[in-house]
Amino acid sequence: MASTITSLQNPAVKNLVKLRQRRQRDRQKLMVVDGIRALRLALKNGFTIERLFVSDGRLDPEIAQLAQSNQVPVQPVSEAVFQKIGYGDNPDGHLGLAPQPAFSLEDFPLPGDNPLYLVAEGLEKPGNLGAILRSADAAGISGLIICDPRTDIYNPNVIRASQGAYFTVLMWVCGFLEVKDWLYENKILILATTPDAQTPYTAIDMGGPIAFVVGAEYSGLSDAWLQETPIRIPMAGQVDSLNVAQTATILMFEAVRQRAVKKRG
Repeated sequence: MASTITSLQNPAVKNLVKLRQRRQRDRQKLMVVDGIRALRLALKNGFTIERLFVSDGRLDPEIAQLAQSNQVPVQPVSEAVFQKIGYGDNPDGHLGLAPQPAFSLEDFPLPGDNPLYLVAEGLEKPGNLGAILRSADAAGISGLIICDPRTDIYNPNVIRASQGAYFTVLMWVCGFLEVKDWLYENKILILATTPDAQTPYTAIDMGGPIAFVVGAEYSGLSDAWLQETPIRIPMAGQVDSLNVAQTATILMFEAVRQRAVKKRG
């Protein structure tokens, strides 16, 4: 193992601090993965980690084994250095440097038997994307399609909010026309969520190939999506919409429920 970095002026340390800024992440095509949980899932799912920085004496045994089997160099740093490079409150002393995944169609699976997709258009907040990923993993959907995002999908807050599901859910980042053509080509029913729809989501048969489309809270979905099958979640109170991650979670698990009922016959 390499000798411990103790200087805050070390070039690698200074660069990790720079990577807190989106323009630096975009320029270098790098991102940081912080925390044992996210790193464990990244390494188990075949994501490349170029280098692992660990607060001296705190290397988790499972992370050590995964790093060794994936040939990831481990760089110990002093506690003071880790406090400088770590993200969030109370970091657990583990941080990985990784290349940004492309999330292209080439890496996205072809529709299998009865696929279930979620399309998220124009997401603005990294926390919402992370929460959607966490629910998508729990629901076991076929893939998440991130359409025309307004947030930085490589923001460490996305990974943190996802609890590591960033590395377990298949993702594709693309534009509106590309995803809509792909859904048409693969004969997938498009269900567009909007408070103005007449049909409640529970009235839709979700047993076949479907893709839910959810939009940003402030702007909602673009008009072109609303030409598809619109559905709504009934609201009993005085607010007119739910958080986009909550909406996505409700829809995904309703599909899971319906499919389980059909399977039981």
